Parts: sequence; structure tokens; C-alpha cells
Amino acid sequence: MYIFILSILLVSFISLCFFKKRFWENRYLVLLISGCVALVVTLTTNYATRGNLDKKVGTIWEKPMNLLSINDSLLINDFNLTVDKELELTFNDHLTSKDDTIVMKRYGSYVLYYGSDNSLKIGYAWGDKLKYEYVKNVYIAPSQSDTVAYFTKLKQNYNPEPNYWMAGFSLPRVQTVKCFYIPPKEYAALPDSLIRKLPL
Repeated sequence: MYIFILSILLVSFISLCFFKKRFWENRYLVLLISGCVALVVTLTTNYATRGNLDKKVGTIWEKPMNLLSINDSLLINDFNLTVDKELELTFNDHLTSKDDTIVMKRYGSYVLYYGSDNSLKIGYAWGDKLKYEYVKNVYIAPSQSDTVAYFTKLKQNYNPEPNYWMAGFSLPRVQTVKCFYIPPKEYAALPDSLIRKLPL
């Protein structure tokens, strides 16, 4: 914060020496120049020093995932709830009611399937709504519980030590990621190509 204030004071002093008696007439110009210089100096300082700052991770939101059921005939190999690429069905067609006992089915927290554009997606549900995400845009990690699954959006921010020279609110967010936390048993059934370690 001191950097911002000192930049304004320094520009104001230089402007006073330059404009002299016409300083007050040009106060809006001085204010504009002071603001621009202070912004550039603050951003430059933040950019030069943020590589040495600690980082902290926070949760933006967290949503519990409901249990899904899927027809056993739609599955390929032993991957837990991975839908056959050849079927190209809509996500709603994959699901069956938990009370349906006519067909064989499996239960899990998610369902991996291929969309009509041949991209791999992950389907999930919370409340009474079904959602999906592209797998390449999300991370999947094991949950700390054997039964609980949840979907989170995480943010990583710089965490400078309290000081008067740098304001924490002036530092940009490092990154934002989405992550599915699924039970370890389901996580173990994932193919290696989909397992990516969280970059936090």
C-alpha cells in the first residue's frame, strides 16, 4: 500500500515543480497521471515479487454428489460406470431408477461417457439435476471417505505476510480449478489416462 501512496505523492510533487502556479488548474491531469503511475508501479512490484510469495488454497463452493445407477449392459470392461463409446446415447438415457429391478445395474458417484462430438465427459448429479463436464477441464481425486463424493471449485491465491508495502487484494488469483472427489474404490477403477494430480 505504501508503494501506491508514495507513487501518488512523488508524481504530485514533480507536477507541482513543473506546473507551479498552474498546478490547481491542471489538478485533473495530475490526478490522472498519478493514478496511472501508481497502478503501473503497483502491478510491476506485484509481478516482480509474487514468485517468492506463499500460496493458499480456498474453496469457492462444494456440492455433494448423489449416487447414480446405470444399466450393466451399457458398460464396457471393468471401469466403474464407463459408458460404451459406440452407443452415443444422451446422458439421461444412461440412467435407471434405483427402484428398477428388471435390469442389472451398477451404482457409483459418476458416469464417464462419450458425447456426440467424440469427447469424453463426466456425468454427475446433485439434488434432482444431472450435470456434465469435459474431463479435460476437471480434476479427479480420491475422497477422504469411502462413501462420500463431492464436486468442488477451488481457488489458489497468493498469501503475502502482512506488511504495509503490498496489499493482498492487489495480487491476482493464481488459478481456479474444478475437482471431483470420489470414493477411493471408484478412483482406483479409473484409467490412468484420466488421473491427474491437482496442481495446488
